[in-house]
Amino acid sequence: MMKKMILAAAVAGSLASLSGQALAAHHARPAPPGCNGGMGGPGGFGGMPFLGNVQLTAAQHKKLKAILQDSHPDFRADMDKEHQLHKQIQDLLATPGKVDESQIVGLQQQITAMHQQHEAARLQTAIRIHDILTTDQLNQIRDTQDKIDSLHQQLRALTAPPPPPEDGKK
Repeated sequence: MMKKMILAAAVAGSLASLSGQALAAHHARPAPPGCNGGMGGPGGFGGMPFLGNVQLTAAQHKKLKAILQDSHPDFRADMDKEHQLHKQIQDLLATPGKVDESQIVGLQQQITAMHQQHEAARLQTAIRIHDILTTDQLNQIRDTQDKIDSLHQQLRALTAPPPPPEDGKK
């Protein structure tokens, strides 16, 4: 019974997510120029989620395009490097004998440093984008974020497992 409830919750959550994404995609405004037609990844345009819902002026579009072009690192090379680091870890773990943990820690530290560099670059881009937006536009982004947060809370409440049955003891 519990498995069925968990499966139902997972299916309901997936359907809600997909239908919400389809609805958002159907009603979304076109992306600003230079954004490859999309939201620019998980964080939105350079780490500014919901920026696609904001009406930008022509000057802001121009500045946004310049910011995004300027702050576009070579992710392909970084992905290849990270893949090679993971492969080295796998090779160490697949080698007979004692595992050299210090080598694995060193490789993990390199991966972590790459992730930190990406996050720092994403945040710097978000700050630059923030600086070209008006107070009204920032308030609009905040309102959208608040609505999304509220919807997520409602979804979690709807898909939460039921409380355990009481044993009749008080």
